[in-house]
Amino acid sequence: QGLPPLRFRVGINTDSVFVGNFGCDHRISYTVLGDGVNLASRLEAANKAFQTAVLVSESTMKGASSAFHFRALGRVTVPGKTQVLPVFEPLCAARDPPLLDLSTATASALPTSGVVTTTAAAATSP
Repeated sequence: QGLPPLRFRVGINTDSVFVGNFGCDHRISYTVLGDGVNLASRLEAANKAFQTAVLVSESTMKGASSAFHFRALGRVTVPGKTQVLPVFEPLCAARDPPLLDLSTATASALPTSGVVTTTAAAATSP
């Protein structure tokens, strides 16, 4: 219809979070709170640096590794965390052959200096 393609980025993390209506009698909001959702937001922002559309955390990759092939992309640091976290890109369903050699796309094959730092401002940018 002549419209530009729709592009968006997604960050997926598997963790326990608080979900529900929060607030008081005169102002209530349905929201999600917790470190898990904050990390997902940072992963969404890190897509820009990795030039990807979907990034997942290690916990999500481990939980879905029987259903999907993943490629290790690098590591990110996020505000408020001291550890460097590995990130992965989902490639295809596990029942399908991957389009690239996953044995050369492991975390150990990545450069040690390739750490992406996300910021609060980056989490809201398109």
